[in-house]
Amino acid sequence: MMNKYQLRDYREADIPTILSVIKTAFAEYRGVLDPPSSAEAKTLSIIREELANADALVTTFLNEIIGCVFYRRRGESCYIDRLSVLPAHRNQGLARTMLDEVEHRAKTDGYKTLTLSVRLPLKKQQAYYRRIGYEFLKYYTHEGYSEPTEIVLQKSLG
Repeated sequence: MMNKYQLRDYREADIPTILSVIKTAFAEYRGVLDPPSSAEAKTLSIIREELANADALVTTFLNEIIGCVFYRRRGESCYIDRLSVLPAHRNQGLARTMLDEVEHRAKTDGYKTLTLSVRLPLKKQQAYYRRIGYEFLKYYTHEGYSEPTEIVLQKSLG
C-alpha cells in the first residue's frame, strides 16, 4: 500500500466508523440480494457483539477508515467476514492487502485454512476469490430458503 494508506488493528473507538464503512460498502447490494445482506441491519451493538468473538483490521486513508475486514476462528479455519472497502477507494489492492494480512496472521496462529462466504449472485466476487487461491467448499442455504443462497470458499494454508 502507498504511504497515504495504512493497515492496522481496529480500536473500540473505530466501531461507529466501521459500521458506516460496512453499510456504505454493502449499499450497492440493497434490493439485489435475497435474502438481503445482514449489513443492512447492522447496528453498533451488533458490531460490538461480533467483535467480541472476532478480530478486525482497518485500512485508513489519510487517517480516515475506508476499509475493514473481520476474522475469527471457526474450528480449524479462520473465517473471513465483512470485507469492505468504500467505493471511492476500490481497485487499488486494499482488499487484497487486508486479506494477505489476515492470511499471514492465520498461518502464524496455526490455522489450516481460510474460509469465507459469497452470495450466489455475486459472480465477480466469486471470481476474485478464486483468482487468489480460494476453492469451492460447499453451498449454504439461508434459513427459510429451499435452494442455496451462498457459496463457501476455502483456501488451504498448508
